[in-house]
Amino acid sequence: MYKFIVTLILLNMSSAFLAANEVRTLVITPSGYETQINKVGGSVTVISSEEIANSGHQTVSEILNMVPGIHSVSTGFGGTVSLFSRGHDSDMTKIMLDGVDLNDPSAFGTTAVLSTLMLNNINRIEIVRGPQSLISGADAMGGVINIITNKSITENSVSATTGSNSTHSATVKIGTKQNDFKINLNLSKFQTKGINVRTAGNIDNDGFDQTSMNLAVDRDFNDFKVKFNYKNQAGRVEYDESTAQARPIYADNDYIFLNTGIDYEYSPNTLLSVEYNKSDFDRRDNGQWGSTNYFSKVEMLKGKSKIIHNGNIVLIGIETKSEEYLGTYAPPNKNSVSEQSLIIQNEFNNHNTSILAGVRVDNHEAYGNYTTFKASLNQPIEDIPGLIVKASIGTGFRAPTLGELYGQFNANQSLQPEESLGYEFGFINYFSSKLDFGSTYFKSEIEDAITYGSPRYYNADGTSEREGIETYFNIYPYDNFSLKVNHTHLTTDEMVYVRRPNNKLSSSANYKLDDQIDIFGSLLAVEDHYDVGSVKIDSFQVLDAGINYAPDKSTVLKFKINNLTNERYEQISGYPGLPRQIFLELFKSF
Repeated sequence: MYKFIVTLILLNMSSAFLAANEVRTLVITPSGYETQINKVGGSVTVISSEEIANSGHQTVSEILNMVPGIHSVSTGFGGTVSLFSRGHDSDMTKIMLDGVDLNDPSAFGTTAVLSTLMLNNINRIEIVRGPQSLISGADAMGGVINIITNKSITENSVSATTGSNSTHSATVKIGTKQNDFKINLNLSKFQTKGINVRTAGNIDNDGFDQTSMNLAVDRDFNDFKVKFNYKNQAGRVEYDESTAQARPIYADNDYIFLNTGIDYEYSPNTLLSVEYNKSDFDRRDNGQWGSTNYFSKVEMLKGKSKIIHNGNIVLIGIETKSEEYLGTYAPPNKNSVSEQSLIIQNEFNNHNTSILAGVRVDNHEAYGNYTTFKASLNQPIEDIPGLIVKASIGTGFRAPTLGELYGQFNANQSLQPEESLGYEFGFINYFSSKLDFGSTYFKSEIEDAITYGSPRYYNADGTSEREGIETYFNIYPYDNFSLKVNHTHLTTDEMVYVRRPNNKLSSSANYKLDDQIDIFGSLLAVEDHYDVGSVKIDSFQVLDAGINYAPDKSTVLKFKINNLTNERYEQISGYPGLPRQIFLELFKSF
């Protein structure tokens, strides 16, 4: 399979050498303010709204599998998701929705609630790989993923989908402007009877249903802008335990994410902002042996100033954050913790050279002060048009969770943060309007790993490493055809760092036949690797394909087949991957 893909790339490259093209995509996640993606010193990938629409995927975790350096596994629709960025553990990547923390303090290792996050109202996703604690704080050792919702006021639409496993969904999007207020409202419903998600336990289908609502309100005044973003998603996930079940097994989830703030343009070169974020997690598990409740909350207040002066962009930020964990297994004596942070960052631009450096100091209630830093370089090579050399180095950390510090089982109040030192160097070549490609070597060294033990958690001695190479090609041989291919090679011991294959390849293609017909497809190829207990996960290739038909400018009919070849595979031992599924979607704008 890999040889076939490489051959396909080489064949397409032969027709890909034309005039140069400069990338203008803006990103906000790497530096905390808008920056052209080709000016960033680290590794950044953006999944656009067009790529989301043409992916055929339904959840955020599925489409993230198409990104270099990212490997996502799940236990089925709505089931547990583990995401590994550059081989880091699933609790070492910060995941946000419009800048709001999705990492749940009541979850094991504060992993993010990706399992129920659908793609129906996502505008774009920014993925920044490597340590990003300078801007994003704790839990950003492997990188940051910022999921940005749709806030368009020009789109009013309805859509409906039906397909395999009694899957049905409906979405309504309303955008309007009232008295200078820009308002976007998204309402959606998704349900499926699913498949039997586990080979052990009951032989029954495990369904998933969810209702979600997004509301975005903005208003621009003369010198300042007010924003308000609210998301609520609630639903039920059915699952299996390892033995036959005498009663229904399911989990009810209700999540609220809030982001509001003010941006004030003090002068043409000075921007001040204040932002309040809140994440509210409510989970109730109805398991075979009884019910358990998990309630947690994260609140953040951020203030920052961006100052432009003599080729420098200076960012100064202060933050305060609090976490709270209640419920069945919540810490019995202390269930909340707080921290304060100071960020100082400077980006120096001289001609085409961009150098960014910064430091962050966190003062945590439990373990005191902790300092992280980051430095990066973006250097175009003038003698080779389109070639950019990039390098970065930085530190990251994962803070001990409330459960690890104060929980009912094996808690240790003396735990210190896990630490990482990560660096990378590579290049991107915007060779022409027909071709861009790049490759990056990365390495991360992790110390003081928080480890479960008896009688309590402890910081392990020694250093563990994550190392590898990411490579990608974007090819546009014709105006109506695109092919994107990326490959990730990890050199870590896959029997120690389980569920992380040493080699993974993904590819997507789009062919616009005419103004009405658009054909798309994607391939995910994963090398054999290991799960917990040295259980081998066989290699697999999953091929998705679909077609869009637009009889007029306001109507799109989409037909898609996921897992076209009906590949039998597992991402997690004992949990079969989704079989072939067929979906039909109708989209109508007005």
